[in-house]
Amino acid sequence: MQSNEVKWLPHLEGAVPTEGYGKKLSAYTIALEGWRRGLSLKFFTITGDENNLKYRYSLSNNVREHKFESSKGDKVSEEAFLICDNKHLTKEYLSKAGVPVPRGRRFEENVEDQEVINYAESLGFPLVLKPIDANGGKGVFANIKDISEFKEALDHVRHELNYLDVIVEEFKPGDEYRIIVLEERVIGALNRIPANVVGDGENTIKQLIDIKNKYRKNNPHLKSRPIKIDKELEHVLELSGYNLQSVPKTGERVFLRLTSNLSTGGDSVDITDELSPKLKEIAINATKAIPGLGVSGLDIIVNEDKTDGVVIEANTRPGFGGHLFPMIGEPRDLPKEIIDYYFPETKEVEKTGLYFDFDTILDPLKSRSVKELLISPAPLGKLYGRKIIISGKVQNMGYRKWIRKQVLNNNLHGYTECLDNGDLEVVITGPNKGEVKNVSKIIIGGNEKAEISGYKEEEWNKPVKIGFEIKKSKPEELIELEKELDRLETEKAKLNKKYTNIVNSRIWRYTSPVRLLLDNLKKIKND
Repeated sequence: MQSNEVKWLPHLEGAVPTEGYGKKLSAYTIALEGWRRGLSLKFFTITGDENNLKYRYSLSNNVREHKFESSKGDKVSEEAFLICDNKHLTKEYLSKAGVPVPRGRRFEENVEDQEVINYAESLGFPLVLKPIDANGGKGVFANIKDISEFKEALDHVRHELNYLDVIVEEFKPGDEYRIIVLEERVIGALNRIPANVVGDGENTIKQLIDIKNKYRKNNPHLKSRPIKIDKELEHVLELSGYNLQSVPKTGERVFLRLTSNLSTGGDSVDITDELSPKLKEIAINATKAIPGLGVSGLDIIVNEDKTDGVVIEANTRPGFGGHLFPMIGEPRDLPKEIIDYYFPETKEVEKTGLYFDFDTILDPLKSRSVKELLISPAPLGKLYGRKIIISGKVQNMGYRKWIRKQVLNNNLHGYTECLDNGDLEVVITGPNKGEVKNVSKIIIGGNEKAEISGYKEEEWNKPVKIGFEIKKSKPEELIELEKELDRLETEKAKLNKKYTNIVNSRIWRYTSPVRLLLDNLKKIKND
């Protein structure tokens, strides 16, 4: 069963700002891991072909520096990148090394459609058609069952999407695994399931999609990857005998896509501990087959008993978000593995629990006011923290600014936040337990701006942003609007359910001729 709760690694809980969600997760979490170990961290930009900015970062121990692009570090060679960027070339290298791959052939842009069609017929169905260099599953058609369907897909890929250079290969049924390999070791594996919903016997497929998208918004990796309703999704439903208004039975899983990409709504299920020895061997051999790869993300179609498979793709930027925040299963600390690999001398360093504000780093880079930013070094060592809930007239800005001054003057870190019940939450953390306790006592004592009626105090062991933040509280008007929005959403769901029940009822079907007659009479009257 899928849980609606997002599982966090303890050292990342609360430490990933929203600006680091989605596609930036790999970059932020690797940079954070290195910075927490005392490495020098720098973010910088390069300009792309169309004058668009691309973000990069580097980590240094003052003896050597390594540069990164998302999850790809500079130990991955340029040759490996060029090979993996070309699906046909990847297949050639893997095949020569004896790594199992699907049978197939590449057709360059100067090859006529008819030649591609003739090859498809000779290879036999079902088939896969995909562009040579597309990413994120775009233009990929899997499980093509006959020549008519193949011709339609080929016309769409070549003449509508304009991907002229394509690959045709045999379709291998089975689950798609993404396996992360670091040199000769598997460090993470996901079963990537195509976008789907599970019926509850009450909600329509459209409503189930809305419910699932709400959950995906809470997942830092899937926040910007909702299940989108489009022609492809409706076509897949139609092939299965459904439409958006269908109500699946309780426990019935309905697939919405043919490809399993997380970017198009797929689910990520951690299966690292369940991986068979044979699949591990295939993934490691595939990584070794490509010169200078080192760290890779292999896409493998596995057989029915999950013991064997074929490699369909190798990636130099595998992306760690699905492993850090799987929809089902345990999260895997892949950023730790990367920093261990690039800076093995930092393995035993006692890391700080602090984190930095990603927004303030990216803003000047986005505005092009600077080309690079060096982040202040992290104070190393274990942190001791206290959380204090203070009651009374304590939410005024004067008191909160005074608290910030006390904390910063003692080189401590933390935040204040106004709670809805009128209390004030204060978190203070630092390497010296005595200093944290002393400042806590001063704050509880208050100043002339506060009228304190009571407090509660407890230990705090979660990450804290470096410095001290006075968190903005929500205006009362916004809180009331949010409550009203929740009420309207609930009412909308009830009305949708009633409408679905009516449409699916026998009375509605029996009275269809009457409604049609009344509509025609209205048209005649209006004319």
